[in-house]
Amino acid sequence: MRRHPTEAAVLTLAALAAWCAGTSSCARGPSQNLLAGKQPIRAEGVARPALLTDGALADEGASWDAPAATPFASESSSVVYDLGQPARIQSVFLQGDNNDDYILSVSDDGTDFRPLWTARPVGAPGLRARSTEALQGQARWLRLSARGGDHVYSVTELQVWTGPLPSQAAAPSSETLTARVRVGFLYLVLAFGVVLFATRRESRAGRVALAWLLPIAAAVALLSSMAAAWPLGARELSAARASAAAITLLALLRGWDRVRRAPPHAKTVIAACATGALLAFACFYNLGRPQFWHHGKQRPMFVHDTDMRIYQPFAKYFDELGYERIYLASALAYAEDERGGSIESIGATKIRDLHDFRLRTIAEVRDDMLATKQRFTPERWAEFKSDLAFFRAAMGPNFINTLDDHGANAPPSWVWLARLAIGHVPATETTLTLAGAIDGVLLLALAATIWMCFGLLPMLAAMTVFGATDLYMFGTNWAGATLRHDWLVLIGFAACALRKERWLLAGALLGAGTMLRVVPVVGLFGILAPAVAWLVSRALRRQPISVGALLAEHRAAVRVVVGAGLTMLAMFVVSGALYSFGSWTNWLVRIKALNEDLATNEVDLRMLVAGVDQTAGELLRARRPLFVGAQIAAVVTVLFAARKRPLDEAMLLGLPLALVLMNSLNYHDHFIFLLVLLGARRGLLAFAAPLLTLCIAGYWVDLDPDWARHFEVLTPLVFAAMAWLYFEALRPAAPPPPTPATS
Repeated sequence: MRRHPTEAAVLTLAALAAWCAGTSSCARGPSQNLLAGKQPIRAEGVARPALLTDGALADEGASWDAPAATPFASESSSVVYDLGQPARIQSVFLQGDNNDDYILSVSDDGTDFRPLWTARPVGAPGLRARSTEALQGQARWLRLSARGGDHVYSVTELQVWTGPLPSQAAAPSSETLTARVRVGFLYLVLAFGVVLFATRRESRAGRVALAWLLPIAAAVALLSSMAAAWPLGARELSAARASAAAITLLALLRGWDRVRRAPPHAKTVIAACATGALLAFACFYNLGRPQFWHHGKQRPMFVHDTDMRIYQPFAKYFDELGYERIYLASALAYAEDERGGSIESIGATKIRDLHDFRLRTIAEVRDDMLATKQRFTPERWAEFKSDLAFFRAAMGPNFINTLDDHGANAPPSWVWLARLAIGHVPATETTLTLAGAIDGVLLLALAATIWMCFGLLPMLAAMTVFGATDLYMFGTNWAGATLRHDWLVLIGFAACALRKERWLLAGALLGAGTMLRVVPVVGLFGILAPAVAWLVSRALRRQPISVGALLAEHRAAVRVVVGAGLTMLAMFVVSGALYSFGSWTNWLVRIKALNEDLATNEVDLRMLVAGVDQTAGELLRARRPLFVGAQIAAVVTVLFAARKRPLDEAMLLGLPLALVLMNSLNYHDHFIFLLVLLGARRGLLAFAAPLLTLCIAGYWVDLDPDWARHFEVLTPLVFAAMAWLYFEALRPAAPPPPTPATS
């Protein structure tokens, strides 16, 4: 559907056209937009270039990343149009980010371009229109590029006219269309609220069917508005996540004794929870729309290129690269394939030296680059360059400027696992898309296992939190990467094994998860909490303590710990034999160095106490007693909460210690969706409500585009949810309902 400028922009254009009507320039014939619907012949570092000439604007002042906007990756990004023949140019209209320069250049031969007009920055924030009608240009080729400002560039529309700017009829803008989507999600939530509370267990089938017409109609209207506004932006995805959580929360509230007048209609509750879970899971996969852009093919793709350009070569070429050389090898391969072997041509480019995490120029690490190549055989080096060629094509010219992250930080045991998926195939869009689907299959397998072990409603509530939280978001999420959720799935499988009293299996799963990502180790503290509480209790009562009595009283916990220990030892020995035991030492050194710095996307006690600005380190030192006291209080709280719990619940109660004993990043905290399972025995609403409420609150947190501030606000919300959850865990369990007397 063709969309047109918003009312504010239309009035501006109309005023300009009216002014122009009184000048001689207007008498030169009808004005024509030379770029209407035209596709560029070249687009470098520009995502969705078709949006530049589709006639759709954002509302004046909208965010730079509005759905109608086309991002420019850097100052080297540009789009080039061929008009087919030389044409007269009098007027230009552009809407783009307010604080940048946008340069329209022209050429007579398609090679040598000269500036024709520059859209200068304007004071008001957001996307802003700029225009001119005073040009006297003529050319066949046009090029649009950006420079200056905050180096975050985007343009919604470029129009080049042969005459004056015309007046156009107003139609719904892209921002109006996306606002309708957000309202549509609100109506869907309200519709589910009506059907949940208007039905009861005894409701006749006809009444239930009639009530269901409301959410069906809301869903149809929502799908229609989504189709009109497609593709959806980040704010609409946030609204979808919040709506999924709200629908599931309403369904669970319907069964709460304090609000219900009659027992709920069971199938309606299940259907509502299923809707919330499916919508949330779809949000994790961006509602089915690829999140990543293939610059070479100028189309979306499912491969998480910025993650996999590190982890695919890291896993496949670990013997040659280790932890320190991925960027050195990548820069040298770029120089050989793109610059004729000239390292000097990119010598001023900065990359991260992974030996000490300092940023250095390529010229400074030239010798290390050449030494890295010597670790490869000629055949392996050619294969490495072939794999890297895919990532260079996918990421475009900006590839060489992205070698400044902290590299790969997975332990050697992960390399062993990842090689099975991506270590024996070339890096292509097909192979990496298929490899990225492994995580989805694992998550679906986990959902099925939770259903079998904990029940349908706990599974649906947990999967709603999985997809509806924004803890996995940092610009984008891990959908499209490979084996990013293996450790998370293993924790869930371990909880299911504990539920079924498969102690050794549970320990093996928990140990394997720990060896892939350290976070699961805190689950072992939860496993040991009942035994520790038993020891403390006997010591306080001055009762005798013996190893035999401890083993007899907590035999199951011992078997879990033994299973975990044996699995961790086996994985350590195997990976050490394959890749050298020194690789484990290198990994530990890296983790220690990384934890010394505060990260923008931490969601943990360190962020809660000190924040992440330039004074964070000093604040943390000044508040060290508070920090340590909070850690001790958290450990004691978990000890009390888990001391008399079944081991599956004790393990889950131990997981949040990762927030206080580790420097966990936002996506490490994604395990919180499993905490819903604490309510499988004691009331699902009590433990799901704080987590679903956190998901709903995420919509407003996501409105802030500043990531540092985003995580500073999100952190206290997560801790508030955990406090609510532990309050419920420490409350005495309600007595079971009396059994009816029988004669």
